[in-house]
Amino acid sequence: MSAPGDDVRDRRDEIDAPLERARHETLLRMAADPQHRLVVSLGGGSLPGVCGNVALLRMLEELDLRGRVEEVWGTSAGAAVGGPWAAGASAAEIYALARKLDRPGTIDVPWLRLALACLRKPFGGALPDGLMKGEKIAAAVKAALKVETFEQCPIPFRCIACTDDGYARRRVFRRGPLFPAIFASMTLPGIVLPPALAAGQECGYYDGGLVEKTPLLSLIAEHGRRGDGRRLLVIATHYGNDTRRHRESGFLNRFLQSMFSLEDLAWSYQLAEARARRDVALILLDPRIDDPELFNFSNLQRNCLLARQQFREALEDARIGLTFGGE
Repeated sequence: MSAPGDDVRDRRDEIDAPLERARHETLLRMAADPQHRLVVSLGGGSLPGVCGNVALLRMLEELDLRGRVEEVWGTSAGAAVGGPWAAGASAAEIYALARKLDRPGTIDVPWLRLALACLRKPFGGALPDGLMKGEKIAAAVKAALKVETFEQCPIPFRCIACTDDGYARRRVFRRGPLFPAIFASMTLPGIVLPPALAAGQECGYYDGGLVEKTPLLSLIAEHGRRGDGRRLLVIATHYGNDTRRHRESGFLNRFLQSMFSLEDLAWSYQLAEARARRDVALILLDPRIDDPELFNFSNLQRNCLLARQQFREALEDARIGLTFGGE
């Protein structure tokens, strides 16, 4: 039985057809408005998040909006895609590197070490801090980075992580080396093995989705501190967990389901607060990709097509006009 949405591959030429600028005049006019400050915010969401974020960035390139983006924010998968894009990579380059992850060994679980740790546990041994090393994924992110630091990025970049010191404090990275910050933002607790603490480092980090799955309140607060009199125009992606709502079995799946539920609870409050701001125009995109697998990169093409199909419609004049009253 084919999974829902698999037919998008049969319509690839139609979905991948170049965008018609005439159908996106409202978005183009809003982005060009000197009273607007355009910021792109890319949410986390495992593989669907990678796919959706790449699809959105490709569309911004097609509409010649990359040069109008004044800042890029990302959490988790949003950081893994947004960081390289802000650093100068194209959406096509990021997609090509992600395609290379569709091979055995990408999910690098050290099964022998894990089994030995479980055997030693009754005798006082410690279980590992994560199930997978994430080295292949980390290497792909590194390969996509055209500069090494935040300060060198052609477009200013910010990413969000969560401290692992017991206080779960939000940490916004905005300066220093890029890769360690991006990896911190995408370190799923209990899933991805965190790197050893560097000399002088007080704590490590968890995936930023635990505190702000799609950057909104942090970027709004930073905009306010800038004292910029322009209205903030945010194009944001968010990957809800509706498609994963069912009874799970097994420790890992039940743990992730609980984490997703907590993320959604925090998100509902954050979204309500952001929408209450009169100085913020928010274009929120959720393609609702129905992929229950977190890291199955063989679904990359399908998920990117699903996201592009949804985003094409969501960013057309009629939909944007409904959101902003024909602004």
